[in-house]
Amino acid sequence: MRSFDIALKNIKKSRGDYSVYFFTLILGVAIFYMFNAVGTQGIMKKAMLSSNETVTTFVNIIGGVSVGVAFVLGLLIIYANNFLIKRRKREFGIYMLLGMNARKVSKILFIETCIVGFISLIAGILIGIVLSQCLSVVVAKMFVMDLSGFTFDISPKALVMTVICFVCIYVVVLLFNTVSVRKNKLIDLMMADRKAEKVVLKNPVVCVVLFVLSLGALIWAWVNVGFFGKTMTRNIFMACIIVGIVCTFTLFWSAGGFVQKLCSGMKGLYRKGLNAFVVRQFTNNINSSSFSMALISLLLFLALLFFSTGFAVRSYVNSRLYNSTPVDITIELFESDKDAFLNEIGIPVESWSDDYLEVPVFMGDDLTVAVLLGDQVGAASERFQLADWDVLMGAMRLSDYNRVQDMYGRKHLELEDNEYAIICTFEILNQFFDGAIKEGNTINISGCELKPGYDATIEEFIVMSGMETNLGAVILPDEVIDREGGCMAVHSNLVIANYINDETGLAVETILGGDLSYMDRVFFTTSREIRKQSISITVIVVFVVLYIGVVFVVSCAAILALKMLSDSIDSASRYKVIEGIGAGRPARKRALFVQVLMNFLFPLILAVIDCIFGARFIQGFLAAIGMINMGSGILLSSVIMLIIYGGYFLTTYEGCRKIIGI
Repeated sequence: MRSFDIALKNIKKSRGDYSVYFFTLILGVAIFYMFNAVGTQGIMKKAMLSSNETVTTFVNIIGGVSVGVAFVLGLLIIYANNFLIKRRKREFGIYMLLGMNARKVSKILFIETCIVGFISLIAGILIGIVLSQCLSVVVAKMFVMDLSGFTFDISPKALVMTVICFVCIYVVVLLFNTVSVRKNKLIDLMMADRKAEKVVLKNPVVCVVLFVLSLGALIWAWVNVGFFGKTMTRNIFMACIIVGIVCTFTLFWSAGGFVQKLCSGMKGLYRKGLNAFVVRQFTNNINSSSFSMALISLLLFLALLFFSTGFAVRSYVNSRLYNSTPVDITIELFESDKDAFLNEIGIPVESWSDDYLEVPVFMGDDLTVAVLLGDQVGAASERFQLADWDVLMGAMRLSDYNRVQDMYGRKHLELEDNEYAIICTFEILNQFFDGAIKEGNTINISGCELKPGYDATIEEFIVMSGMETNLGAVILPDEVIDREGGCMAVHSNLVIANYINDETGLAVETILGGDLSYMDRVFFTTSREIRKQSISITVIVVFVVLYIGVVFVVSCAAILALKMLSDSIDSASRYKVIEGIGAGRPARKRALFVQVLMNFLFPLILAVIDCIFGARFIQGFLAAIGMINMGSGILLSSVIMLIIYGGYFLTTYEGCRKIIGI
């Protein structure tokens, strides 16, 4: 029989063994192509609003990340291949016993690897092409975009990159297989099935004490990070990270003995059915692979955190972006004669807008940020040690502000003659402004004593901004600003406008942004630019964290799956023993299912707890830009985790069941 025919027959016969390996190969190829292709597709370019520079940046970042991803996937595929070699050592030994030399065995394995690699590469690319189109649609849905320009695209660059990358990985696998077969002696190959993994026993008392101490230390770190993150010192923060990492490893090292001691103490439950056998199997798995399971738990935690943060950022952009860009353009002119300046550069307002508003912005020596903070300035200085609190704060007449609100489609403010209001969207600064307002901080402007007119800072703006870090302004009664002999003077003139049409708007933006000499005379923001920059940056962030997160999850799930499949080879004899003493097939299947489930759930549960407190910590810092809720991110990340992790769990269970022969 020809080597090619033998290789084909072996693949058909060992398709159960190849399931996780094949699944990992296809998934790796599909993920690699999908993320490298999506940046060149039309819908992505549209998402970046035709910003060639941003698209180039996106492609370069994804390309850089892909180098690391290729390395990780390469190691993962070699690890998976090692499982197949271990599983089939006895088969290779039989070939050699029947007279086939090591070179011929290597040739058969070479052909098998080429066939499986070729099929997985083609299947992975086809799936990747389909998924990349789906990803394009997801991008459009994520950022509320028009799908009318959607076309089916195939990226030649991503295709070539994927083929080259995985051909290189397969070459390494082929070399590894050749060396692995040739270096083993016949006796080692024939006795491979009998070299079962040793049962690892640990002192139960030591395990219980260490488990409790590790869990207590982790709880300390969780509470500090999750509830006191904003006030935590750098040393405490670093201590929490170190404790979290070290105690994760010690927790897994001691978990086997702890679970065994705990379960054996509940005699009624422990002795019911095959529970004692399942606990023994689980604790032995944990004891023999505590380091790898701890590492998997930490990687799953990072993947969940990446997912949660990425999706939460996307949700924030969608909910805030269009609300923060209610008009086409805001222009702040630092010229005494704004009309003369606009005429000078050839864009008088009436030539490009029939829906606009012009209002002055005032400043005065009596009105600084420190004055508005009152007694809170000390606390603010401790938090922001480099900040200058004596900077002047902009002010606006109440009547002018309400006209701005009409233009933005928002609510009016109402103030008495002796009241003021602060508008600000910078969440961190608002905390101190709110503290001053609650203390009844009064300010003296042009000889007028003013008290707060509202119970808190008003989260509004007068100039558009991409992020909610707008310092805002103070709204004062008209009489205070217009008071004769007062300190308030016009600082700038604000033009708020909507374009007659897009072409006119582009022309205005080109003129204003095209001459650097205008920078000290005018400051402008446009809804077009804010949306472009915000969406572009967000797309990059979301896709990078998705890419890394998905690879982390696939790697963790694949390593767990392969470890369980490898352990199943060793534990097959134990299942034969319980079959011999009367355990029926349904009971054995249930025992195996619970055993595999426990091994998959244990690192995931700890990762989820880590993520909950880690997300609270990150949320506290993201609040500085107005992003409060990470719930949607956690929900979407859970769905992705369920699909990938759950898929590997089911594949692993089926593979283990076939190996054991249940």
